[in-house]
Amino acid sequence: MIDLERRYGPWSLRVWGLIVNLLANALALYGLVGFMRDGTHLVPLVLGTSVTLACVLVLATPSR
Repeated sequence: MIDLERRYGPWSLRVWGLIVNLLANALALYGLVGFMRDGTHLVPLVLGTSVTLACVLVLATPSR
C-alpha cells in the first residue's frame, strides 16, 4: 500500500498527487479544445484523461 501521508520535500505525497492531477486536468482540457476545434490533439486528451483517472483512483483512498 502506498503511504500517501509520507512527506517528500515540503508536502506529502497526497499533495504532490493533487498537483499532478491539476496538471493532467489542464492537459486534458487543452486536448479537448484542440479535438473539438479541428480534430487534432487526441494524444494530449487521452494522456491527460488517463493520468487524471489514475490520480483519482490512487488519491481517493482514505487516510489512516
